[in-house]
Amino acid sequence: MFDLKRLHIGKPSRAVAPALAGKIPSPSEPVKLVAITQDPEDSGALQKVARTYGWTVSIVGSSAAAMPLLNAQPTPLAICDRDLSAEDWRDVLVKIAAQPQAVCVLLASRVVDDYLWHQVIRYHGYDVVAKPFQPEELRRALTFAWSWRGWAHRHYTDALRKPTAG
Repeated sequence: MFDLKRLHIGKPSRAVAPALAGKIPSPSEPVKLVAITQDPEDSGALQKVARTYGWTVSIVGSSAAAMPLLNAQPTPLAICDRDLSAEDWRDVLVKIAAQPQAVCVLLASRVVDDYLWHQVIRYHGYDVVAKPFQPEELRRALTFAWSWRGWAHRHYTDALRKPTAG
């Protein structure tokens, strides 16, 4: 049987906690999110989760409307609907990846499988979120993405030569 305390799994000791403090997003730093969707149900679910957790969310209907928001302020997260009427989600992910600021993008889809996840990664996305949104699952996915963007900022800014929000 494993000794979880010796493996540092579970609650960290007081000596370990300060070292981890810089790696976990602080509650005083709210998640900032731009959502590209034309679905009123998705908009309502995103706004409800954002209010519950004190996050900032801007909801737009196209990538053209999202680009000024992504460039106007540090917005490290975006969620894009797979079923946009006027543009393909792959094009949206490529446009966001070409921006000067690094943005972590999640794709929202009713169909979630390994093929789609691989396609999202191929087009510079971070993850796929299932629709209809389940509040706890959405919170978990966005929190992981928010944490990842902090890690990426520390480890990849120089390699990417792109500024990252942080």
